Formats: sequence, structure tokens, C-alpha cells
Amino acid sequence: MSLRIHILHIASGDFFSTYGGGQVYVRYVVDELAREGVTVSVLSFTGSSVVTERSYHGARLYEVGEMPDRQMAELIQAIRPDVIHAHSHKDKLCRIGKTLDIPVIVTAHHGGIVCPAGALMDCHDSICHTTVSHRHCLRCVLRNIRTGLWWYPMMRLLPENTYISLGLYLRKRPFIEFVTPIGQAALSVHRHESFWQTVIDDCSLMIAPSEAIGAAMLRNGLDERKLAVVPHGVPLPDAVPPLPSTAGGIRFFYVGRICYVKGIHILLAAFHQLKDTRAELHLIGGSGNKQEERYEKKLKKKYAADRRIVWHGKQQADEIQDTVGHFHVAVVPTICLEAYGLNITEALSLGKPVLATRCGGAEMQVVDGVNGWLVAANDSSAMTAAMEHIVSHPDILPSMSSRCRATSIEEHCHRLLELYARQQECHTHDK
Repeated sequence: MSLRIHILHIASGDFFSTYGGGQVYVRYVVDELAREGVTVSVLSFTGSSVVTERSYHGARLYEVGEMPDRQMAELIQAIRPDVIHAHSHKDKLCRIGKTLDIPVIVTAHHGGIVCPAGALMDCHDSICHTTVSHRHCLRCVLRNIRTGLWWYPMMRLLPENTYISLGLYLRKRPFIEFVTPIGQAALSVHRHESFWQTVIDDCSLMIAPSEAIGAAMLRNGLDERKLAVVPHGVPLPDAVPPLPSTAGGIRFFYVGRICYVKGIHILLAAFHQLKDTRAELHLIGGSGNKQEERYEKKLKKKYAADRRIVWHGKQQADEIQDTVGHFHVAVVPTICLEAYGLNITEALSLGKPVLATRCGGAEMQVVDGVNGWLVAANDSSAMTAAMEHIVSHPDILPSMSSRCRATSIEEHCHRLLELYARQQECHTHDK
């Protein structure tokens, strides 16, 4: 399906990063669009002070650093795309698109597009269903700052405008550990509200990979006419290998970031309570910042004595596929709102049943009792019970594996091309 249109993708950071599902997804899409003959350009944020241009699989790849709106607008004007598809810098690209009169499509890759705290998870580790505001969000923002919750009882008494003014004042002063981030918490909420308002006002279309993240955006003011729910896709293997024998025990596995909102502590607590001594849990992935590194180190120390738990660290995509071929059941223990869950899609594409929490994106892909199991989020007992059921009934896995289906990247990109064409047509008509 070839379309005479030039698409500019704004990558999530470095185009070649594999830190999160958003980065991997963008590369899948660019690869497929280029393969289908669509003219594609990419902005990749590598931190370089000089704009470099090179070819990537038939696409034009521009490696850039952070730049002011005017400079980025000049670069985009030189690239001359028909449609901009923003995966990062969303407010900036929406402003620039409006100025240059170019349609901008935005994809929501995680709850941080709406949530000032980043994950649409409240202070009780439950998925958040409230609207963004100073009153609703201040505690969660402070929670993300070391010692922040200690300050919350006092800081919440400050009038919102006073607290924002304090943050503006501290921006002009030298950084003071703890004091500066805590003093800027209200400003952080305010700036995120401004960011979101710019996005929903100036974007041409918002893509939600799941109904759950779509509902969160509508709840926070997105015009329903600007919303399209489009599940992500992945490259499907040429052939799905059969599940390995379960005679030696069930091997569970997790692929993704090692961080708190992904619920790794819940997964480890649940597996540790599993009585079956032959079962194994394999974790593939790593941390991406100091906070995540502390979290990973703490969990490794806590469960060091459980030899059934194996940490593989970060792996490349081709390595992961080979590694998980030896395993039986994928586990996705997310406790925040998951915009989609590309790791679920990839597991299903390999014929691996998935045990997942009801975190939003999982319900779009996993049918309880058909191709996997769904349990309550942030409930290690429920996850342990599901694991006990799986290890007690290994005979159900082959039939569940045969019912695993995933959206192909080809099917997904055909849907994107329809949206691109529609935006180009509407834009041309409005002129």
C-alpha cells in the first residue's frame, strides 16, 4: 500500500534507543513505512549540537539536539513534510505545526502525556481516574521527590498561585537539593497542564493505543473528534515455534524496564510465594536512571536467595526472541495505567500466553482464559494464585498458545496510512 505522502516522525529521544516500548515502536513503524515505499523522515534526539543527516533503510534520519522552536521550525520547513507524527516534544511540535500549517498527529505512549507525575498512578499505587489539577496531583508529584511526602502536609496548605510563584522564584536561584524540586512541585503541575492544553488545542489528531488511555485523555479535555484508538503492531515471526516441554517445570518471563510502576516488586513477591520448586522466573531488561538502578539493586538483594529467579539484564531485540523461545508464560505486572504494552504484543506474536494485570493496555490484548490470564493490579496474592493455577495445569498451555494472536506491523501501518491520508485530505480541503 504505497501513498504519495511525506511523513516526519519525531522519535522518542534517540531513534536507536531500546529503553522503552515507545522507542522500539517508532522504529518498527519507520521500517515498515519505508519498506512500503512511503517517503519518511525522522528527527532523532541524540544531543548533538550539529544537525547531521544520513540515510536509514530508505528514510532520511536527522540527528539533532534540543533546539528552540524557531530553529526546529526552520529545520522542519526545510524537510517539507506533509504530516508530522510526534512521539515526543509533543507541545513544541503542535505549536510548530500550527505555525507552519502542517497537520500534527500525536501518539500517546504512556500516561505521562496527561499525568504530571508521569504514570497515571495515585499515591495508593492504584490506577488514577481523576482529572489533572493542583489539588489532585500535588501529592503524587511530591511523592516522586525524595522526602517529598514528608513536606506534603505543609505544602498543600499554600495557595496554588503562591506555590507557583515560589517555583518561579526558585527557577532563578542556584539548585538546592530537595528544596528546589519540592518548591517547584506546584509549578510542575501547572506547566504540565499548559503542555497538555497546547497539545489538545493544536494537534490535528491524537492516537490512543488503547481504550484506557483514550478515556484518560477525553476525561482531561481532548475533543472526541480528535481521538483515534489504534492498537500497536509488531513484526510477526515467519513461523511461531511450539512451546517447549513443561516436563522440567514452568518458566515464566518478563521483558521490559525494571522500574516501580511496572510492578516488578509485585511480580517477585508473587513468584517468591509460589510453592513449586521447579518453576523459574526470568527477567529481561534493565534500569534507565539512578532511581531505577536503586530499585533494581534493592530487589536483587531482597530475592538473592531464591535461585529460581534469573536476571538476564538488557538484551537486543533478536537476542530477546531467542531467549524467550525457551520459556512458557509472559508476565506483565504493571501497576500504573499501561497505554498499550508492546511486550504483551510481542509475547503473543511468539505464541506465549500472557499473565497480566488489568492495567488498561492488557485488556485490549489478553482475553482471560483464552490466550492468557488477567488479575487485579498491585495484588501479589492474586498473581500467586494465577501462577499456582498455571503450574498445576501445564496441559492447558499448548491450546492457549494456539489462540495467541497479535496485530502485525503491516496491518498497523495500513491503519496509520489511512489516518495520514485523511489528515492530508482535510488539510488540503480546509485551505
